[in-house]
Amino acid sequence: MAMNRNVERAAGGFVVRQRGGVREVLMIDDAYGHVAFPKGHVEPGESWEQAAVREVAEETGIEARILQPLSRVEYEITRAGQPVRKQVRLFLMEAVDAAVDPVPQEVELRSAYFLPWDEAAKRHAASGYANWGFAFAKADVLWRLHEGGLEGRLRAVAADDDPAAWDDLWQEAAPVIRQLASAVRDEVRTVAPAWPLADVEVHPEQWPRPLSDPRAQICAAVEHTLLKPEASALAVEAVAHEALAHRFRAVCVNPQHIGRVADILAGSDVIPCVVVGFPLGATDTAALAAETEAVVRAGAREVDMVIPVGSMMEDDIWSVYERVAAVCASAHRTSGVQVKVILETHFLTYAQVAVASVVALSAGADFVKTSTGFAPSGAKLADVALMASLAGGRGVKAAGGVRTRRAAEQFLRYGATRLGTSSGPALIR
Repeated sequence: MAMNRNVERAAGGFVVRQRGGVREVLMIDDAYGHVAFPKGHVEPGESWEQAAVREVAEETGIEARILQPLSRVEYEITRAGQPVRKQVRLFLMEAVDAAVDPVPQEVELRSAYFLPWDEAAKRHAASGYANWGFAFAKADVLWRLHEGGLEGRLRAVAADDDPAAWDDLWQEAAPVIRQLASAVRDEVRTVAPAWPLADVEVHPEQWPRPLSDPRAQICAAVEHTLLKPEASALAVEAVAHEALAHRFRAVCVNPQHIGRVADILAGSDVIPCVVVGFPLGATDTAALAAETEAVVRAGAREVDMVIPVGSMMEDDIWSVYERVAAVCASAHRTSGVQVKVILETHFLTYAQVAVASVVALSAGADFVKTSTGFAPSGAKLADVALMASLAGGRGVKAAGGVRTRRAAEQFLRYGATRLGTSSGPALIR
């Protein structure tokens, strides 16, 4: 969907409190006769988060803190005869003082109140706005990830850590992962109904999978990578020859070098791979498509692209989808060329990793990939396992910081089908 240059932004909160052992949700009755969540305009100079906290306090008198983003909806309205794109973002929030009851802003609201979770969900289903129909299911799983620090515990585990301890933690998390996947599918289906939703088959319990021949499986998965800005042509050629010697799966380089790498790899089973929109993803859509066409003409047989990371961080899935779809359309015109979509998971919440995966796959991605290697951290085992649980048979690439044999094996056990690394030879010694 093309973005309208005229936009209005609003932010608010799905506010939760625990009182007397009961989980309650802050609801409002708005001036239009609907049950809703407190929200209002983002003022110039404010962040989404600042606006959400301020609007909840102004509309209801409740001071609340943000736990993490919930979602975003967009729709067209008409203002003064001109089309305007309305952008509304909600955050999962927690009331700071559970003893304080809401006081509604008289000018805009009819009432504000806390209701027990199930009662609030029923009232919203009966009288709420349809485009937020997924909110309770999504908020529930986010709350479960928050309680007991489950999200933090999952993402704190390094691939080099004790495999048995991780196996136990993943099995504990599997029911929540299944719930997250279901909530995300409903979310994307609701906010972007025109998209061809990816066929996501969620089986988190299938991990870990056994490795019958770890060394051979690592070789078959490694994409020998050199993307450093200071890389010389000679260094790139050396990486290509090294990949041939070890029979790695692919060689991944910057666009400047793809023609020479394709020549070196010609006649072998090693795939010439290139990155586009790298490493920030903040690229014009038409430019991405043109770059993709150029690198495919030069010999690339796989294309790794970066999503606009800042867009995904603010839940702008429309900008992400548009760019992924454009690259996939350009790449897929040539038979056999596949696209890997880099999510840069370091900057995303766990739920945003799930949403970004579903969006990329819906836009035509053949693989989802964790990282560029330029962020403060790279692939995490929890992210790879989540992405693999959502991939529905498509590929998952763990990249960024894959430097040891144990890490490589763990990523493969938990669903990775490719390993992006500059340490390929060290992994198989």
